[in-house]
Amino acid sequence: MSSATLQDDPSIDSFFNAVETETLALFEHLSFEFLEEFDVFAPAKTGRTREHNPPELMRGFLHCYYKDIYGIRPVERELRNTVIWLSCGFDRPPSRDAVDRFLTDLEHVVDEVFDRLVEQAACRGLL
Repeated sequence: MSSATLQDDPSIDSFFNAVETETLALFEHLSFEFLEEFDVFAPAKTGRTREHNPPELMRGFLHCYYKDIYGIRPVERELRNTVIWLSCGFDRPPSRDAVDRFLTDLEHVVDEVFDRLVEQAACRGLL
C-alpha cells in the first residue's frame, strides 16, 4: 500500500479520528510491541542498543502528530512534558537524536506499521 493509498483509505481516516480524540487513552488499547519485530528497529550491528524502545517512541509520535506537532525539535520539546513522556512509557524524555533516528527508521516500514495499528483498532472495535 503506497502512502497516497494509505491517506485515502477510509479505515486510516477512522483510525486517525479515534486517535485524535483519545490519544493517550488509546494507548491502553493498542499494543506497539510488534514494532520490535521489524529489522529496521534492531540494535546496530556494532552492538549499540537504542536509547528508547520503538513502542514508546511510536506512542510519542502518535501523540505529537495528532496535536499537530511535527518536526524533530518540536516533537522532542513536546516529549519533554513529564505527563506526556510518562504516558508514552518512557523512563525519561527521549533526546533529539533518538527522535530523529526513530523517525528515519520508521520511514522504511510506515505502511506496514499503520496497517497493523488499523487492524488492531478494528479488532478491538475502536473504528
